[in-house]
Amino acid sequence: MALLCSGCGWAQARARALDDGRPLVVTTISILADLTREVAGDHVVVESLVEIGGDPHTYEPVPSDAGKISDADLILRNGPGLEHWLDTLIDASSVPRPVTTVTDGIQPLTIAGAGSDPDPHLWMDPVAVRRYVDTISSALSDLDPAHAEDFRRNARRYRQRLDRLDEFVAVQLSTIPAEQRRLVTTHDAFRYFGQRYGLEVAGTIWSVSTEREPSATEVATLVDTVRSQGVPAVFVETTINPDLMQQVARDAGVAVGPPLYGDSLGEPGSGADTYLGMMRANTAALVTGLGGSATP
Repeated sequence: MALLCSGCGWAQARARALDDGRPLVVTTISILADLTREVAGDHVVVESLVEIGGDPHTYEPVPSDAGKISDADLILRNGPGLEHWLDTLIDASSVPRPVTTVTDGIQPLTIAGAGSDPDPHLWMDPVAVRRYVDTISSALSDLDPAHAEDFRRNARRYRQRLDRLDEFVAVQLSTIPAEQRRLVTTHDAFRYFGQRYGLEVAGTIWSVSTEREPSATEVATLVDTVRSQGVPAVFVETTINPDLMQQVARDAGVAVGPPLYGDSLGEPGSGADTYLGMMRANTAALVTGLGGSATP
């Protein structure tokens, strides 16, 4: 049923683009789709390959995805290393299409213990997302020069909203007591967020990718970390099965905090169905779970 619904959504998007001559842009993840819609306005039809709630680390393309790539006038990917499956899709498509990596020019973090793999979750820092928006604006302007000024104007306005978001998050998280500013999540998606706002990532079940199943020893080590560091709550991301983190919480004797949004936006109506809403929802969840106090 999910695949059928996805196919229907794509068919409708393609029909809209063909009916009025608008370019069709394909993004890899829902977060990029939202950012692109903000910059594009009504001039472009935008669709995401990975559906809301899907995990881009473990995404397995379906045969129709190659057709979507072929239909697209532009493909936007996050990089670095997030969408390892995309190159195969591009190679399988019938028509070469331009591809823009929205993190080009941003130096990613490399996580100790994760080999040389970079951390792709740069969108968790709103300041880095300003660069995303500029890159998206440039790519859209190259695709549709007639509306380049609109894209630049929309990008300027959205950067201002990102600045306000950054200020909001900083103020809210500043209410968490210093000794409780430790973050334990299902996978290592919050390094950029923690670096920006002064939260220590004390531990995760998975590293930057969720492809490898953690061992019992690794889970037990995380339980010990939660106990020894006095972490008040642990958190589960919406794209990941909560069972292991619930086990960690039980064994460590702590609460599971409100859900976090890491690799996907929330469902429509969740309050996290845009990038700005997602980041505000994460902020509220962390303030609640780590003992802060929300401010007006």
